Amino acid sequence: MKRRNNSALHARSVVADVGPQAAWTAPLRVEPRSHERGHGHSASFAFTLIELLMVISIIGLLAGLLVGLGPLASRKMKESRVRAELNRLVTGIEAYKADIGSYPPDNPGQPNKPPLYYELSGAIFTNGNFQTLNRLETIAPSVLKTYFGREGIMNSARNDPKEVKFSMDFKPSQYKEMEVKEDVELLIVPAKGPNQIKGRDGSNVIDINPWRYDASSTNRHNRNSFDLWAEILIGKRTNIIGNWKQ
Repeated sequence: MKRRNNSALHARSVVADVGPQAAWTAPLRVEPRSHERGHGHSASFAFTLIELLMVISIIGLLAGLLVGLGPLASRKMKESRVRAELNRLVTGIEAYKADIGSYPPDNPGQPNKPPLYYELSGAIFTNGNFQTLNRLETIAPSVLKTYFGREGIMNSARNDPKEVKFSMDFKPSQYKEMEVKEDVELLIVPAKGPNQIKGRDGSNVIDINPWRYDASSTNRHNRNSFDLWAEILIGKRTNIIGNWKQ
């Protein structure tokens, strides 16, 4: 009897030490497999697909807008580049007049082949030829006469570069040789034109689009000054960018 009471006491002590939570175990929750989940899972998947289709549609719409704006942006960039060069040359020609007293001479009857490169660069007359102040180009009076209708360069001096009143610098990309026997340079437009002429870039034959200049004809737009313009291709259309239409 005494031993039985001890066992009962020991059992109650063990239960008291473990606590009431040990006496109850939560049932194990088993998640249904994907093929057993039913309509709830299908609805969630359908909503995600709709969102994806909407995003794809928006991306396609934006891409279409960008493609449509591409040619317009290219045209604006081309026109902006040509107009910036036009303004630079106009400023140089006006500065030339302020220093020399008149505008640079043109090439009568051939506005697409003016001697602007030599006049704006400035030159010295030495050893029977004209040499630009940067000493990169030399041209004889007879060659000037043949291609420009002029036997000299107004903005020049004999032997001493310090006596040249005006000088303007040009990058190699801003002027190119005509494809002729002699070395004759033209200022070129930084865009393709409808009526390009043959030129050279080193030993390579290329098409060049020269600046057009008129300071003497009676039908020019700026009667009291000069016309300077570029003819450029925008798609299949010819655009004229000139100093009379800003």
